[in-house]
Amino acid sequence: MRIKKYNLLLIVALLMTMQVGCSAQKETRSAASTGLSLEAETMGRANPGYVQWLEKQAMLSASKELTSVVSGTNLFWLGPYEKPRVELMLNLAPVWITLDATRTIAPSSATVLSALQRNTFLSTMKTLGVRGVHIKSMRESGAIWGNPSEQRQLGDDTVSYLFSKGFGDEAGFDTFVRKANQQGMIVGDTSVPFATGRGADYFLSTRGIESYKGLYCMVEVPRELWEALPEITTRTRAVRVDDISLDKLRRARILPPPLVREAAVIPLTPLHWYATGVVQGLDGNGRRFVFLGYGSEARPLLNWNDPSKAARRLISGSLIQEIGMLHAAVTSVSVSPLYGLEPSYPNAERSGFAIGDTAVQAARDIAQEVRRYGGWTFLEDNLPLPDLKAASEKGVDFIMNHAVATAAQYAYATGDATLLDQSLYSILQMGFDQKRFINRIQPESYIDFSFPFMFHPGHERNRAMREQYFETVRQKISQNGGDVFFHGKQLYLTPAAFVATVQGIRDFRYLTKEQKQSVSNGLSLLGHFQAMQPGLFMLSADELLGVLPLSAGLLEYSTEHDALRQNVAGAYDVTSRAGGNILTEIGLPKASTVFGKLDVDVRMEESFAGSMRRIINVRNAMGMPQATLVQLPRTQHNGLLIQVFQLPQKNSLNATAAVNIFNFSDKPMKEDFSLLKKVTNGKVALEEVLTGEKLRAVKKVFSVSIPPRTGRTYVVRPIK
Repeated sequence: MRIKKYNLLLIVALLMTMQVGCSAQKETRSAASTGLSLEAETMGRANPGYVQWLEKQAMLSASKELTSVVSGTNLFWLGPYEKPRVELMLNLAPVWITLDATRTIAPSSATVLSALQRNTFLSTMKTLGVRGVHIKSMRESGAIWGNPSEQRQLGDDTVSYLFSKGFGDEAGFDTFVRKANQQGMIVGDTSVPFATGRGADYFLSTRGIESYKGLYCMVEVPRELWEALPEITTRTRAVRVDDISLDKLRRARILPPPLVREAAVIPLTPLHWYATGVVQGLDGNGRRFVFLGYGSEARPLLNWNDPSKAARRLISGSLIQEIGMLHAAVTSVSVSPLYGLEPSYPNAERSGFAIGDTAVQAARDIAQEVRRYGGWTFLEDNLPLPDLKAASEKGVDFIMNHAVATAAQYAYATGDATLLDQSLYSILQMGFDQKRFINRIQPESYIDFSFPFMFHPGHERNRAMREQYFETVRQKISQNGGDVFFHGKQLYLTPAAFVATVQGIRDFRYLTKEQKQSVSNGLSLLGHFQAMQPGLFMLSADELLGVLPLSAGLLEYSTEHDALRQNVAGAYDVTSRAGGNILTEIGLPKASTVFGKLDVDVRMEESFAGSMRRIINVRNAMGMPQATLVQLPRTQHNGLLIQVFQLPQKNSLNATAAVNIFNFSDKPMKEDFSLLKKVTNGKVALEEVLTGEKLRAVKKVFSVSIPPRTGRTYVVRPIK
């Protein structure tokens, strides 16, 4: 009966995601071999042939065709869009894997999609218990335009709806989705980011093409103020505007005052104004622009609030393509670039959480549009909890739980679970629907120990606590030689390297068998904890393979931060079929790994993948995705955390509740605790789900002994 119900849910979801699969033409590459040869200006104006070629490549142009598929049709009204469909997803795909297309190595002369389509990869995922495959960075990036940048781009600077050549084509993606569906899995995509790369849309904007005005946060500078701009020797470059020039442009009211995000105490990727060189338009006029770049000049920022709605149309085109045309069930979005974009005003840092209004509203708009087409949205941002709560209200379906992930890694590094307990309590207190979280060991390529989720403008105490927590973890990491991986308060280590560093392993190149097993045990502890939380559970290719940082000197870099970013972006062979290939399409070299081939490890009991397979099995049997956290018993030891969950009435283990007990310290712990009456409802016994160990209460008090860095999950059953 459970299998039939699961299949029915799968069929319903797939039908919903295919409802807008219609007859619009697929996006294809221009027949022109290259447009760069046409770039030269003729007769003092832009080459019309080159501009026409650019328009064929531009996302905004393609979005007109994609949005016309839905506009004015019944497709817009087929799906309810206000209420998130949480329960359906929890039954359909409670466990996910995420991988980066630009970091995935394929066999010789093959594409990444052709490697993923093979039954070996899909059967391995099915054995592991994965029911959703999420892929990032699939589309063409700014690298194909050969633009110089102050930092290497790693595939997230999207410039096209088209897949990159190394990833594959739409026909291959359709085959992969169909094969995944046959294995009982769904596929997730990633929407075009709000900070794109510099591609056709950017170059058309700088040529003053009317329909592209307002697409980016870009302002034309009058000729009489060009002297305030930095000198640029080539049109393809963009140079950061210095403070003196910024002041001149602001006094001339060409640029706004500093943005609100600059005054906020929450750490965010910096936005800077960059200036272009002189670019000739079709009318023969030369123009210079300044634009907002997200972290670098290579990532111009879309202007979501411009009255032309050009940015909204570009994003809508992406959503229609992903959910409607390609039949992806999910798209992940990041709205952090839009956070605090309005000009500053007095006491902005004390004005509450209104600084996130633009980002929150964008998340809601995107989520509701995706639901109209039958899909789901994952929000990836590490933002203050009140903003995430607001974004979930009639908004995104599921939210990445950075708060608990970072707090758990802090607990593992320091042996102190106090921050983790506080984070869980805050989530309870704020009334989050815990089933809407995406739980991961490490959600980003770095660990953000500035703790953005703790931000609250009215609580000065929070700022002091964040500083104290950071100093504690920094000292711990520094003792083990990991201080070189810090950039500010961000620690650039892969999950496996983080565990190894905490354990005092300094040389990642020559790990002994014992050290590898120790890393596996540490990742298993963190994976066990995240798997035993309500909502979705997501593993990454980095974690399953035990990817380590690249050796210094393999890639060129311009800054220390750029070097750290690249060190954790090494390539991997998640399909176990890459053979002797060691480079990806964009030139990322293969990283060393702690573990062996995934298709072998998943069947080995002592491996990390094997450990996750067993934990995922009992997670699903317990009904943990639909569980509710109801109690956080106090403990005598800071290194210990206890959670009590109410389980759904119908679960395979016939349990009423579950208890997590995790010891993050390096010492054995003994603890006494009691359960709430609504959890026990009479005499009960606790049984550990993996070992079968049983605990009985003495005068309603349970006693447990937990070895160092160990986690245990007990189910609660009544004693007959």
